[in-house]
Amino acid sequence: MSRQIEPRPLLTKPEVLGAALVLTGVVLTAVMDSIASTALSIGRLDMLGDIHATTDEFATFDIAFLAAKLTGFLVAPLFVAALKPTPCLRAGTVALLLASAAMISSVDIAWIDVCRIVQGFAGATVLVAGQTLLFLRFPSRQQPIVQALLALGSVMAPTTVTPALQGWLVDHLSWDWIFLSNVPVGIVALVMLAADRGQTVRHRIRIPYIQIALAGIAAASLSYVSQQGSRFNWFDDGHIILLTLTGLLAVILLLLWEFQFASDRLILPASPLGDPDYCFALVASLVAGFALSGSAFLIPAFALNVLNFTATDAGTLLLPSGAMLGCSLLIAGIGVKKSGISPFALAPVGIVFFASSMWLMSGSTSDSGAVDLEFPLLLRGFGLGFLFVSLTLVAFMRLPATALPFGIGLFDLGKQVGGLAGAALLQTYLDRQLAYNRTVLASHLDVGDVVLEERLKAVAGQLGARGLDSVAAGRGALLVLRQAVDRQAVTISFNEAFLAIVLLFLVAAPCLILSRRLLGRRSSVRVGVLRV
Repeated sequence: MSRQIEPRPLLTKPEVLGAALVLTGVVLTAVMDSIASTALSIGRLDMLGDIHATTDEFATFDIAFLAAKLTGFLVAPLFVAALKPTPCLRAGTVALLLASAAMISSVDIAWIDVCRIVQGFAGATVLVAGQTLLFLRFPSRQQPIVQALLALGSVMAPTTVTPALQGWLVDHLSWDWIFLSNVPVGIVALVMLAADRGQTVRHRIRIPYIQIALAGIAAASLSYVSQQGSRFNWFDDGHIILLTLTGLLAVILLLLWEFQFASDRLILPASPLGDPDYCFALVASLVAGFALSGSAFLIPAFALNVLNFTATDAGTLLLPSGAMLGCSLLIAGIGVKKSGISPFALAPVGIVFFASSMWLMSGSTSDSGAVDLEFPLLLRGFGLGFLFVSLTLVAFMRLPATALPFGIGLFDLGKQVGGLAGAALLQTYLDRQLAYNRTVLASHLDVGDVVLEERLKAVAGQLGARGLDSVAAGRGALLVLRQAVDRQAVTISFNEAFLAIVLLFLVAAPCLILSRRLLGRRSSVRVGVLRV
């Protein structure tokens, strides 16, 4: 049974203003989560020096945050369904604000881990509660535009705006200001959310302790594997194998307990998986998360490691893409609302534009500049806007209100898991291709090659003109050659990683089409059986 929201024919000015304030507040809470999610990617080196943490200790900050957030996507819907979205959204906002401010109050590793756990769980809560609130407060005909505006905070901000802001803060102030920036955003969000008069409805919450414990174990184990697997060469290391098996076993036990053994304490008391459209969008969210997070990881890394951009320049590189993403989100939302076009039709458009942008990025060189990357990044932003509006509307428009928070939590979980897999696998692919490309390029540098000898003599001559003796100039020429080979190997490796995302879509697109047809056929059969 579909969720029905009766549209009111006429809204008073206070009602319109209140709805606008609530929407703005929800978008700002999504921005808060994006700041917390991306904070350590830009401020990593500066923070390492200030708190005197080892690389392993610093890695626990990301792992704690990710594990808490993944678990939160499963647990938060229970509280949203029982207490209603508004109080959960306000509580999550306060917790995220306080945890962000507390990050800079101590350099103790354990304290920072606690703060990151709170940020992760609170971030999951505001995303689930905020989107649920918007679906329940606004009528169906307005959802395309409302969800497009929400995506400005949940999709555009973490991939474009917050990296640019954080790069500027790191270069001009310090890493502390990344977390402090969440304080004014949170205060404004709470003021905006005060316009919502939703009352707390206290239903009894039957907390599924066993499933939550299994979800936490799985999230912690697999988050560690995704973050640290590449460093330890994956399954060549015993503790990576152990944690992988632990995480998979916890997932299997969670599914068995949820669907076989538990009767009254369920982590999904109202499952959205009976809707074929939702199931299709959930599968597609894995691919979309992989592509979004994978490209968001590759592009700044390419700018920093190959083009030698500063943190500020690397962050602002994605701003034009973010502007185009915002435009395409609004175009897609308005287009669906005004024309009545099916949201399914937007997904292929988004995939084509996004894959085209990655294909153009795969032709970059070490001499490329921001101007050369501008057009591919604009295509990327345009494609992402269409893709995420499509998936959001397909996933949630037909869900009943009771299943809505659980559907949103699962969808966000799928997107996050896809993103973790994308960043981890592309990092591993980069490392292995870099070693391979170095070997291949070095194999073409034969001793006695005329061109090579002339190049070394020319470089040595330039160094000699600067005052170096012949021996030092010869060694310097070899060092310059080695650096040139390394830079070329890195460039080729990044190009191959961009091309790998294109190949992902070439493989995933037919699979998604097939899954859509199979799910549609299953739905038709079910309808026929019910009619009989």
